[in-house]
Formats: sequence, structure tokens, C-alpha cells
Amino acid sequence: MPDFNAKKVSKVKAVDPDASYSVEGTESGSFAIASSKKDLKALMRSDAAVVYDEKKGKLYLNENGTAKGWGAKKVGGLIAKFKGKPELSAEQFEGMEAFDAVTGDHDHEHDHDHEDGSDTKEQIAAYREILTDSEEADLLVDFTLEPKKALKRVIKDGKKEGYVFDRDELAEELDEMNNGGAFDDIELDAVAMQSLFSRGGEQEQAHKGNGTG
Repeated sequence: MPDFNAKKVSKVKAVDPDASYSVEGTESGSFAIASSKKDLKALMRSDAAVVYDEKKGKLYLNENGTAKGWGAKKVGGLIAKFKGKPELSAEQFEGMEAFDAVTGDHDHEHDHDHEDGSDTKEQIAAYREILTDSEEADLLVDFTLEPKKALKRVIKDGKKEGYVFDRDELAEELDEMNNGGAFDDIELDAVAMQSLFSRGGEQEQAHKGNGTG
């Protein structure tokens, strides 16, 4: 039975579904699966004992409970890499039970690490998915005409959905989406077009670029 520990990272080439793994120092504890970077961060600060990052196939030992990080070097941290990023479950680990997902736990909302800009992009993308095309078109029109107001609205709106946007990042992202033609495939409805052109011609050239590209 493979025994994982933090002193040496084990490389697992193939997972035998019937094999059972053990992690040194965790006769009991919970096994959690992170399906995104955000999950991984949250789990790092949870009391899950072992965390599997299924996107990268890496197994971590969270030795220091809810503190930031994985614990002392050689005691916690990366313990194994699985080739092919297999799906793993708590049943495959000796004495482990499945961990209740952190993501449903909204007490962590205020823990968002604001210094990590990359999350804002992911959050904006997730937030855009909940908007309808016409809402997105409205947002773009607002952003083109009254950027400050539009940003305020999105930040406020995002908060209700549980997203924390960094204002500058958001502005940059919307700007990029605007210039990068992310909105070209959205049919601006007649009302939006009307309001866009009736409020001044100087915005026109921004939209003339649509045909090129």
C-alpha cells in the first residue's frame, strides 16, 4: 500500500481503483477535492487533512489546519503527483472521510485575497455567465457612456452574487472586452443602440471598428 508523506513527493503513474493509499500522520481526517484554484485556496485554510487538486493531479497534506498555507516544510504540502489527473475519492485513502465542501460555506467570503488579481478575471468571467445577452449589452453601453456608474453597478450587483471585484481590474477587463470585440457577437438591441448614438457621436467610432478585425 503506497504511503505518502511530505518529505518526499511520490509520483503515481497509474491508479489502481482497488488500491488504498495512506498518508503518513493522518490516521483519520478528511479528504477534500479542489476543482479550481479558488477551491484549493479555500481548502488550504480549512481543516481538511488531505487536499487533491484534480486540475493538476496533485495531492497536498494540509498539516496546519485552518492557518494559511499547508504547514511546515517537509511536514505538510505537496505529497504526491498523479499522472493523468485521475479522479480520487476519500474511499481510496486509509481512514479518511470525505470533506464537506468549503465552497458552500459563505463565512469565507470576507477572506478573499484582494491582492490576487488573477481571481478577478475568473470572477468576472463567472459573473458574465449569469448575465443575459441583453444585460451584457446594456452593461457595455453603460460602460462606454458612463464608466464610473457602470462599474459601481457591477460591483454592487456582483456583491449580491457573492463576487468581490477589484474596481481597477474590472475596468480593465471591461475595456479589454470592449476593444477585443468580446461583445461583437452580442446583438445590441435597438434601445441600446438608440441610446448609444443619441447621446453623442463621439462613441460611434468605437463601434465602427466592429466590421474590421
